[in-house]
Amino acid sequence: MNVAGEIAVVTGGASGIGRGTALALARAGADIVLADIHAERLATTSEDIRRLGRRVLAVQCDVSNDEDVARLADDVEAELGPVGLLMNNAGVVLRGALEEISLADWQWCFGINVFGVIRCIRAFLPGMIARRHGWIVNTGSVAGLVALTGEGAPYVASKFAVVGLSEALALYCRPFGIGVSLLCPGGVRTNLAETGRSIGMTPEREVAETRMAQTVQGGEELDPARVGSLVVSAVQNETFLVLPEPEIHGELVRRRAADLNLFLAERFAEVAREQP
Repeated sequence: MNVAGEIAVVTGGASGIGRGTALALARAGADIVLADIHAERLATTSEDIRRLGRRVLAVQCDVSNDEDVARLADDVEAELGPVGLLMNNAGVVLRGALEEISLADWQWCFGINVFGVIRCIRAFLPGMIARRHGWIVNTGSVAGLVALTGEGAPYVASKFAVVGLSEALALYCRPFGIGVSLLCPGGVRTNLAETGRSIGMTPEREVAETRMAQTVQGGEELDPARVGSLVVSAVQNETFLVLPEPEIHGELVRRRAADLNLFLAERFAEVAREQP
């Protein structure tokens, strides 16, 4: 798909991966719709896109809210026109002692990470199907391919859901001429920690959980701009799975797939070593 001239909607688009991708899409010639809850960052990123010579529409939108997403779709159609590219990127992190995490916290995490994707698909896919044209990018995670930690189960489960949804969506959309990409990064410099929730964890346990996650996923924190450029390339080259660090995470996924029992046994030993 040639993104030049397309209208691209990016949720969570005011910072982190969303901002990096929105700017990369604008440089490639797309007009941008930024959907985010953070008004100040929306204004800053919008101005950066305008300086690139592209049209931009900034919409305060909470993807966990049905009315917000419906309004987003209406505003885009009225202001800019039909959407050719949708990036479902908004997300949050929830981790903690699983016996203490409330159902409300689980619903908060899934309401954004999973049902936020579903709401936007419902809002924008019908128009793409009618036009037999479009591309959808879903932001998953390495945590959607491998369970990084036990305490990260809510985030892991939500991202595994995004991975499965994206694979099925790709199969569903292909007959309509619509493509799908799944972005699964490891560590990226984002603002996820600002809204993240940690339940029932001592400071020592938080440090151990973070260290274990970083050890499993490996690599260094990537610049969101680099991730954004990889997303644009994936759309242009019609690539489904986008692994920003394929040498590290491709091998991790292959080890898990080759023998899950052995892989998990090795992880049990890691858990024992990391106990505070």
